[in-house]
Amino acid sequence: MRFGRGSCLFFGVLLLAGFLAGCSGLQYAPKRGMMNYHKELPAADRAVEAARSAGKDKECPQNFQAAEKMRNEAYDIYLACRTREGIAKANEASAAANALCPKKAEAPKPMPPPPPAPSVSISAVPPSIDSGQCTDLRWTSANADSVSIDPGVGGVAGSGSKQVCPGSTTQYTATATGAGGSRTASTTVNVKAPPKPKVVDRLSLHINFDSNKADIRPTAVGELKQAIDFVKKYPGHNISIEGHTDSVGSEKYNQTLSERRSASVKEYLAKNGGAPCPVRVPFFLTILRTPPALQSSRKSITIPGIYCCGRGIGKCGFRGLPGPQRR
Repeated sequence: MRFGRGSCLFFGVLLLAGFLAGCSGLQYAPKRGMMNYHKELPAADRAVEAARSAGKDKECPQNFQAAEKMRNEAYDIYLACRTREGIAKANEASAAANALCPKKAEAPKPMPPPPPAPSVSISAVPPSIDSGQCTDLRWTSANADSVSIDPGVGGVAGSGSKQVCPGSTTQYTATATGAGGSRTASTTVNVKAPPKPKVVDRLSLHINFDSNKADIRPTAVGELKQAIDFVKKYPGHNISIEGHTDSVGSEKYNQTLSERRSASVKEYLAKNGGAPCPVRVPFFLTILRTPPALQSSRKSITIPGIYCCGRGIGKCGFRGLPGPQRR
């Protein structure tokens, strides 16, 4: 059979088309005597080499060797004309290489421990005092940014001491505050009241005052002379003078009037030799009912009492104690 020139050209075109169709889906990747492979095999090569460049052949050598072996098997299978099986093996090798040496999930960082709670202690040395005396507050603290003591002391250093002179039994509380919260501690200073003086003698006087006044009247000189003689009998003793008012008028007014009248008696005694030293005059208010018979009379009558108490330090004390009075 003879073929013309046109027929040869036709067969040449068919052969070229067949060759191009056979190369579709292939990549140029010369290896093992072949120039072109399906793209999955060169992809497996790139995955294995990328793992090697990342140092995974040393970080997890056994897994790397397994992925590399899988890649080599993919080429062996492919070249044995088991194309689909070779492509599947190449995909498996790529996945293994990409998954080499997975990063371990970092364990959550432990929470920092909470700041320590502050501590504080306080004491009084001595814990019990007589009236008019002082004591030392002593305190210590730890883990505190600030410390304060109440009542009356305020902010203080973390540790220290301070003298206090309470007039009555007082509880002192120290508060320590820091990042860990606050804590308190307390101590009580017991203040012993001075013993009541023992009355060793008593003198009752009847001294009249003008209504709403505290001036010593001339008619009271005789009574006050008795008071002067009485006080001179007890040098170095404490002297107490009590003046009284009734319940007529307000409590505040009666208190003031009682104090003024007792002070007048004190001043008279001091000026006339009956009180050898300066004195203070504390006053106590007692309001008594005014009998009806006294309410009908508007005359001024005050009945002070003078007490001589046990020996003290030579000072005289006077009290104004409101009691029965007629106005």
